[in-house]
Amino acid sequence: MINKYACQYAIVRFLPYLETGEFANVGIVMLCPDAGLFEFRLLRHIRRITSFFEELDAGIYRRAANDFKQELKRIRNWLDPKQENRINTDLARHLFAELTRPREAMMRFDAVRVVLADDPVQKFDELFGHYVERNFATKAYQEQLLEKNVRRILTDAKLDKQYRPETLGDAATYHTRLPFVHRENGRAVKAIKPLHLAHEDPAQIYDHGWAWLGKVEKLRALKLLPDRILFPVQGPAENDGRRFEMFQEITQKIAANDVVVIPDQQTQKIIEFAQD
Repeated sequence: MINKYACQYAIVRFLPYLETGEFANVGIVMLCPDAGLFEFRLLRHIRRITSFFEELDAGIYRRAANDFKQELKRIRNWLDPKQENRINTDLARHLFAELTRPREAMMRFDAVRVVLADDPVQKFDELFGHYVERNFATKAYQEQLLEKNVRRILTDAKLDKQYRPETLGDAATYHTRLPFVHRENGRAVKAIKPLHLAHEDPAQIYDHGWAWLGKVEKLRALKLLPDRILFPVQGPAENDGRRFEMFQEITQKIAANDVVVIPDQQTQKIIEFAQD
């Protein structure tokens, strides 16, 4: 019977602008005392970081990552098992808990998670690929890019201070986050939610759009939906067969529910909606 090792791991996040809360997954740290393993890896593709945080000086990430890496190396040296196949379990867990505690810094950790692994090194590689490498191709990442573009548009039009991210709904029943909400006299009257609907799988295009249509309908039923809502959407090319058909079908359904739907590149229409 193959032994399974209990491993703790945490995702490393890079958060250069505390005021916006935007972050990118840039690394993984894993501890597996029974296998004598403390491993870490940070993203080395600087271009991925600068394409996400467009105004960021690449040197800021390099310095933050280098300082963080030195801290991780010191911990690995303290836990060096020498000739043994195990590391000091109590010390390891203490240092890992201290390392991953909440911190107000550019480099910080998501919650610690536990995974069972036959081969901890292989599992580490899988986790890095899933949470870091693949993260830059997910719909969530694409929507973060769309949100950044809308934020830039609002900033250039001097409207950014009128819109804030908010969670609308009832904490006890249903709630959802919208990245741009405008209030007047305490009421949420307008909201903007960029939507990525250019998935490779046509079914995912429909499902993601349908999920947001459901959120709109639920907030409306709770009488918590802003009076006007705009979805700037990123979709497939018109000649893209089934993908474009699914895109058209779901965006028409969304628009039929009193949501303004426009292509995400229509900058002037985004400004007009935000100003009006």
